[in-house]
Amino acid sequence: MPTLHEKFRDLPIRHKLGAINLVTTGLALCLATAVLIVTEFFSYRQTLLEDVRVQAAMIGENSAAALVFNDARGAQEILSGLAASPSVVQAAVFDARGTLLAVYRRAGTKAMPPAQPDPDGDRVTWRRLEVFHGVRVKGERTGTVYVHADLDKLYARILWYAVLVTVAVLAALAAALLLLGRLQHGITGPLMRLVGIMREVSQTKNYAARAAVDSRDEVGALASGFNAMLIQIEGHQRDLTQELQERKRAEQRLDYLAHYDTVTHLPNRHFFNEKLKLAIPLALGTGNHAALLFIDLDNFKIVNDTLGHQIGDRLLKSVAERLGASLRRGDMICRIGGDEFAVILEGLGSRDDASMVAQKLHHSLSQVFVLDTHEIFVSASIGISVCPDDGTESDTLLRHADTAMYYAKERGKNNFQYFQAEMTGKVLKRLTLETHLRRALEREEFTLYYQPQYDLKTRGIVGVEALLRWRHPELGVVNPGEFIPVAEETGLIVPIGEWVLRTACRQWSTWKATVGAVPVAVNVSGRQFQEDRLVDLVLEIVAETGIEPSQLTLELTESTLMDNSETMLEELRRFERAGIQLSIDDFGTGYSSMSYLTRFPVNTLKIDRSFVRDIPGDADDVAIAKTIIAMGESLNLKIVAEGVENLEQVNFLQAYPSVAVQGYYFSRPVPVEALTALLQEQQAGAARAA
Repeated sequence: MPTLHEKFRDLPIRHKLGAINLVTTGLALCLATAVLIVTEFFSYRQTLLEDVRVQAAMIGENSAAALVFNDARGAQEILSGLAASPSVVQAAVFDARGTLLAVYRRAGTKAMPPAQPDPDGDRVTWRRLEVFHGVRVKGERTGTVYVHADLDKLYARILWYAVLVTVAVLAALAAALLLLGRLQHGITGPLMRLVGIMREVSQTKNYAARAAVDSRDEVGALASGFNAMLIQIEGHQRDLTQELQERKRAEQRLDYLAHYDTVTHLPNRHFFNEKLKLAIPLALGTGNHAALLFIDLDNFKIVNDTLGHQIGDRLLKSVAERLGASLRRGDMICRIGGDEFAVILEGLGSRDDASMVAQKLHHSLSQVFVLDTHEIFVSASIGISVCPDDGTESDTLLRHADTAMYYAKERGKNNFQYFQAEMTGKVLKRLTLETHLRRALEREEFTLYYQPQYDLKTRGIVGVEALLRWRHPELGVVNPGEFIPVAEETGLIVPIGEWVLRTACRQWSTWKATVGAVPVAVNVSGRQFQEDRLVDLVLEIVAETGIEPSQLTLELTESTLMDNSETMLEELRRFERAGIQLSIDDFGTGYSSMSYLTRFPVNTLKIDRSFVRDIPGDADDVAIAKTIIAMGESLNLKIVAEGVENLEQVNFLQAYPSVAVQGYYFSRPVPVEALTALLQEQQAGAARAA
C-alpha cells in the first residue's frame, strides 16, 4: 500500500500546490487564532481580576465603619450590593480577629467562604478568582474583605469570541485559497500546456510542434528549452532521415551490384548460386529434371585483345540479349564472369530436353554481330549437367557442367556436351593433389610470401599481407587457386591456416627487433571459423609470438560473415576486445550490405581487384569504387585497394587519402628476405630524411 509521501509525490503539480497552500495557510491561520484566543482569555481574566480587586477595595472602604462598630447588619447590606456583579460567587467580611462578620452568596451557590482570611492578595486558578483585601482605619488593620468570582462568563465570552474568530479565519482561508488558486493557475496552466505538447510530441512524433512561451520566468525558460530541444531533435531527425535514405540508396545500389552484372545487366554469379540452390529441391520434390548449361564464348579473348574492352563489353551485352531471347519463360540466364554464362532450366520432362534449348542458343549466336564497323562472329561451347542424374548439390552440378564444357571445347568448340562419368579425370588429379597436400605441412613445403601495402601520399609501406605458397618437389610451384579450394574442402586449411598465422606473427616479431614493426594481414577462411577453438588459438599465438594485437589483421570474405550467427558475432567481438583488427577481403563481390558492416566489428574494407582493374576507364567500376570508398569513410573504416597495376589506377586513387594500395605496380608478393630489404631501405630513407 503506498505511503502518504508516495501518494503526495504522485499528485499533479496543481494538486500539490493546492495542498501546500491549504496546509500552510491553514496552519498560519490556526496559529493566529490560537494566539488571539489565548491573548483574549488572559486579557479578559486580568480585566475581571482588576474589577474584583476594585470591588473588594470599595467594600473594604464602605465596611470600615461596620468593622469598627462590629456592625454585622451594616456589613451585610454592603455585601448585598455585589448581587449586581454576575461574576461574584460569594464575598465575606472578617473582623481584625479573623471572625466572619458578614457573608454574601449568589443564589444557588453552595460555596463557603474560608474559615480564616488569607493575607492580602489574589488567588487565580482556571476556574476562579479570589481576592483578600485588608481594611485599615488610621493605619490599623480592622478587618479583611474576601471576594470570590468564577470564570464562567469569561469562558462563555471566550467561546463566543473563538466562534467569531474561527468564522473569520475560515472565510479568510477560503478567500486565500481562491486567490492562491487563481495565482497558481499562472504557474500550473503553462506547465499543463507544456505537458500536453510533450505528450502530443511523444505520441505523434511531430517534432515540428512548439510550446507557447507566455512568460520569462522559470516556466518560460523551461518552455523555451523544450522548444530548443525540439528544434535540435527535428534537425537530427531530418539529418537522420536523409542519411538513412542515402544509405538505403547506397545499399540498393550495392545490392544491385552484388546480384547483377553491370555490363550485361544479367544476374551475376551470386544470384545464380541462390537460384540454383532453390531449383534443386524443387526438381527433387516434383520428380522433374533441372538442367544447368555452362556457356563459354569461344575465342572471346581475341575480340578483347584486337578490338578493345569497350567493344568486348558491347559484344557481351549483345550476346546476353540474344541468349536471353532464346530461352523459355521461367528459364534464367546469368553471367558467371568474363565470357562465361550459365542457364538454369527447370521443369524438364527428361534429360534430353536440355538439348533443344542448347541448339536454340547455338542458333541465336550463329548470326553475325555488327558493332560500329566491325562484323563479329561468335560461337559458344556448352556443358550440360542434369539434376538429379549428375548431382543434387549446386557445386557438384556446376563442376560437372564446367567439366562438360571443357570437353565441348576439346571437341572443336561450338557444340554442347552432357556430363559423363568418364569426364572425371580431373577428379583423379584432385585426389593426387590432396594426397600431396596432406604431407606438405610436415615436409615443410609451404612458405610465406608478403605483398606490401602502400600509403599513396608518403609512398611508404603501411602494412603487408601474408600469402601462402606451395613448392612441391615433383609438381613444382602449385597455384594457390588449385590447392586452397582442396584444402578448404578437406579441412586441411585448419592446420595450414594455423601454420600461416604463427609464421606471420613470428616474422612480425623478427621485423620489430630489426627493421621496425609493420602491420601484418593474414587470411582466415570460413572453414577455420567452424572450429570452436579458433579465437582461443589466435589469442594463444598472439601471446606466444609477442605480436601486438593491433598489428595483426584477420582478413575474412563476405561469405564468411554471412554466416550471421550469434556465435560468429561473438567470436568477432572477442577479436575486437583483444584489439585484433578485422578486414573484409574482396569487398563488393558478394553481399556488400551496409547492415552487416554496422553489425560486425570490421576495421578495414579491401576493394576487390575486379573493380580496380579497369579504372578509371570503366564508368561502372569507377562508380563501384567510389561507392565503397564513401561507405568506408562514412563508417570510419580503413580502405585498401587490391590489384593496382598501372599509373592510371594510382592517379585515380590518389584523390582519396584514406585509401591504401596493394598491387604489382608497387610490388609483387615477395619472399621474406626481399620484403625485409624493402623495410630496411624504407627505414634508412626515413633516417636520412630526419
